[in-house]
Amino acid sequence: MARLDTDDFSRKVLVVDDDADWREFLRLSLEELGYEATEAADGAEALESLRRGERYEVMLLDLHMPGMSGREVVERLPRGPRPRIVFLTSAAAQDVGAALLSGPHYYLPKGASQDQLSLLLQSLGE
Repeated sequence: MARLDTDDFSRKVLVVDDDADWREFLRLSLEELGYEATEAADGAEALESLRRGERYEVMLLDLHMPGMSGREVVERLPRGPRPRIVFLTSAAAQDVGAALLSGPHYYLPKGASQDQLSLLLQSLGE
């Protein structure tokens, strides 16, 4: 996927997770790594941000949330440029296989370190 020329867009990440502590850890880690991070507590809040025209390079998206799952969020993404999706989950990799096969998505286990997050984001930027 080609990166856009604007640095603001390429450094924006939307963090979507119902666990406030995990969201905060990710936001703070992303900010330390030089990214602009926005938090959403659930899928509806994330979709509303995108419908308002906010654009993100990456969306860190909890796969299993109450109400609307991460897969449902992906199915409801507005038309137009879409962020790269990284599913967040405490489930084992083999248990998220179907979600990963539903599109060009990536996976980060909950509890990952800031270094693991950094490596993933670097690999997405290539």
